[in-house]
Amino acid sequence: MSHAATYLTAETEQGRSAIEEVMRRSYAADVENVPPGWAVVRVVDEAPVSFILVDPEKEMEFPGGDVRYGFIADVATCEDRRGEGHFREIVTHAFSRLRSAGIPIVVTHGRHQLYRQFGFDVFTYHSGIFITPDAIERQMGTGASGRGSELLVIDESRHITEGLLVVTEVRATELSECRAALKTAAAIARERGKARILFEHPAAPSYGSRYPMYASPETPFTDLARACGAQVSLQRADPERGSIPDADWIKVLDARGLVREVLADWTGEAVLEGGVCLDTDAGDVTVVRSGSEVVVGEERRPELPSIAWPSSGLAQLVTGYRSAEELSELHHTSLPGPAVDLLDALFPRTWRFSRNESWTYGS
Repeated sequence: MSHAATYLTAETEQGRSAIEEVMRRSYAADVENVPPGWAVVRVVDEAPVSFILVDPEKEMEFPGGDVRYGFIADVATCEDRRGEGHFREIVTHAFSRLRSAGIPIVVTHGRHQLYRQFGFDVFTYHSGIFITPDAIERQMGTGASGRGSELLVIDESRHITEGLLVVTEVRATELSECRAALKTAAAIARERGKARILFEHPAAPSYGSRYPMYASPETPFTDLARACGAQVSLQRADPERGSIPDADWIKVLDARGLVREVLADWTGEAVLEGGVCLDTDAGDVTVVRSGSEVVVGEERRPELPSIAWPSSGLAQLVTGYRSAEELSELHHTSLPGPAVDLLDALFPRTWRFSRNESWTYGS
């Protein structure tokens, strides 16, 4: 039996009321966090069944300048209407609207069981420096140091794993500042009765951020913490293996639009002339380097090598998460060496970080 489905937004009182009704039957979220036109409710046979909140005004850092993306902040279905396909329908509706608005990628945060089915994939690393107050004090001595508290940002959430002090940002670059930050963290952990310290370093900004790029995860602070006996854990996001199955996810909506925006102001190192055609589920894109220009199009060129990747592979390539060679191996494709060199020069490897919730909230 077919059902009449419509979509309303929080721009109208009717839409806002329908969203609130779904929230009463699922979970509450803050509609004010997104533009009213992007707080959307799905109504089937005059009954509100699901809502989605999307921020279309986010930007992600890239070498040539920031690129727009849409961020799915919340999405839910009434508990008594689950299993009817409403979640998929409202998420797909949001994809269509973002694509029509010229936004090439969408990002969200949540469980792998929800988002892999839509073609999302991970694109961030987790970096954690684990150490005890004892280990710091054995090397550095006891007591807070000078302006050490100004160098630390501490997570005050009550949901943090018991006995763990979580430092979300270390604002230290000189070794003297790093020493002060370590000593002060140890003193704070002692004062609060915390047996362990986790430094999220480099910083892992909250989801929906610019996902800033780092040339390397290694810093003077990492070196000094390691000298004190810290365990430094660096890993790719892997929500299927964590005690909390959440991650930050990315999906390409428009392959050509994404590549064009990322390369709009490309000023990277000189590479050999050449090109490659990428065939993805988000559209085809051709990249050609000729002289000082990089031309992005969609027309296939038979003289160029062509490779079929899922759009998630393209997302991981352009965000610097995986190299072209690695993606070719993962997706069982063959890409000539010059094409690999071209893609790796255009989309250099970089490091973006997100929180590993299994470290901070897990048992």
